Amino acid sequence: MSTTATVSPWRIGSPSAPVVDVTVPYANENRNHVLLDEWRRQAGESVPAPPMRLPRHSEGTYRARIWKQNLLDIFLEDQYSDAVAGGTGGPGGHLEDRIVTSVTLSGEWRFATGGRRATATAGTLCVRRNEDLWDFEVAPGTRAITLVLPASEIRFPKNRRAVTADQASPAAALLLAHLRLWTELADGLGAAASGAARNATLELFRGLLNDQTIDDAEFAPALLRAAMDHIEARLLADPDLDPGGIATALNVSVRTLYRAFGQGGTSSVMAYVRERRLERARAELLSTRLTVSEIAARWHFADSSHFVKAYKKRFAETPAAGR
Repeated sequence: MSTTATVSPWRIGSPSAPVVDVTVPYANENRNHVLLDEWRRQAGESVPAPPMRLPRHSEGTYRARIWKQNLLDIFLEDQYSDAVAGGTGGPGGHLEDRIVTSVTLSGEWRFATGGRRATATAGTLCVRRNEDLWDFEVAPGTRAITLVLPASEIRFPKNRRAVTADQASPAAALLLAHLRLWTELADGLGAAASGAARNATLELFRGLLNDQTIDDAEFAPALLRAAMDHIEARLLADPDLDPGGIATALNVSVRTLYRAFGQGGTSSVMAYVRERRLERARAELLSTRLTVSEIAARWHFADSSHFVKAYKKRFAETPAAGR
């Protein structure tokens, strides 16, 4: 028999009717056509139906129920499904221009593309790039919250197609708590607050993604290079250059930035900033007639005595001796 489950919408407050509520006997010879026809009749284009195939059983029924909430150009679906298989994504396919995250609450989602596999079991989430064509299988009695974001807003590591994470991890828990609160308050928010909530969602999602992919052999060096380029461009112009500002400019968390520097065999972020300022100051010391005090001020040292001490430690001579 079909597994039953009590499904409540993600949204807290006045529960609305599901957008999709389909029941099809597994023994029905036309079960796949009945499923898709009824799905499309109920939801139209509001919840596009992916290609799906129901297993053949002699008894029991398949049931799918979906609640949906739009949040500007982001949307959430609270989904319940019995056993089914199908496809999603790919050029011109189902949600092909989106980043899709399945937050599994019970049961299991299994995804496969190009020989690569990803699984979202209860308590985990799976983020995937839907520009690829994915085959999926859903275990009986599976319930998940699906978060759908515009792909143009997310920088996904080039050699990764999917990322999985524990829902209890700090970055995931923070994102999910924010989404739950946003859905509760959405009807009362004005345009400005809704836009801020949307942008916060994207930032929290980037933080989650970066925390999971920073160990990637390609992503970490690319982030380190981008950070170094940003630092080089801001060395003279920004006296308050710090890890928080650098991380914000690169759309990553401070923790992710620190890890990129550590994995790259480089000194800490601010040690690197100080090193580059000393090297640039030394170049000016040897090529201009600026005084030591002027050079110290130009490169944002607190005063000339701090500059002299740091210079001597780095180059084993005083600025005067070097000049």
